[in-house]
Amino acid sequence: MARLLVVEDDVPLAELLRDQLSHAGHQVCVAETGPEGLAAALASPPELIVLDLMLPGLSGFDLCRQLRASSAVPQPIVLILTARTNEEDLVLGYDVGADDFVRKPFSIREVNARVNALLRLRARPQAGPAERQLGRLVLIPAERSARVGAQQLELTPLEFDLLDYLAERARQVVTRDELLSAVWGYSHNGYARTVDTHVTRLRRKLGAAGLDAGMLRTVHGVGYAFEPDAVEA
Repeated sequence: MARLLVVEDDVPLAELLRDQLSHAGHQVCVAETGPEGLAAALASPPELIVLDLMLPGLSGFDLCRQLRASSAVPQPIVLILTARTNEEDLVLGYDVGADDFVRKPFSIREVNARVNALLRLRARPQAGPAERQLGRLVLIPAERSARVGAQQLELTPLEFDLLDYLAERARQVVTRDELLSAVWGYSHNGYARTVDTHVTRLRRKLGAAGLDAGMLRTVHGVGYAFEPDAVEA
C-alpha cells in the first residue's frame, strides 16, 4: 500500500480516482485546489501525486515546481493529468519535475496501470555495486542517490534510474525505446520526448554541480550514450 495524493478540481473525477485507487489498496488523500495540494504534500508527503495541471489558486506547473524546489520533504513521484495536447505544455510539465503524464480523457484502468508501474519502479531493488564511482560522480543504486564529491545531487527516482542505466552501459548507444521500457517500465508509443526532457534536466543538474553535461551524449535519431571520459574532466 502506498500513500497517494490526488490534486484535481473536478470533484466527481477526484472522487472516482480516490475510490478506484483506494480499492487498489492505496491510502488516498484528495485536494481540490493548488494551494491545498501543496500544503497537503508538504504536511504529509505522499509517495506519488496524481496532479491536474489546471487548478485554482496555483497551477499544477507551479505546484510541481515549488515541491521540487523544497528540500524539506522526500520527493514524490508526480503523475500529471492533462487535457492539453500541446507538446510544449507537456515538455514544460517534465521540465518542472513531473515524472510521467496521462492525457485526458483517460480510463481509470490506465491511471491505475501508470500508478502501479511507477510505484514498482521506485520499490524495485537496485542491482549492482554498492557504489558506482565515475570520476567525481558517485552513484549509490541502493539509495537511488548520487553525489559529485561531497555535493549531493537532487535527483528524482526516475532521473537517478535514467542516469544509472546509462552509466552502467558506458559508451554504449541506448535507444529511446529501450530507455522508456527499462526506466519507465512500459512503452509510451512514440513519446520519445519523455526521455529527451529528462536527459535535459539531468544535464542541467550535472552541469550545476560542475560536471561536463556532455557525458550524456545525444546520438541523433537513436538515443543516448554515457561518456565516462567527460566525468573525469
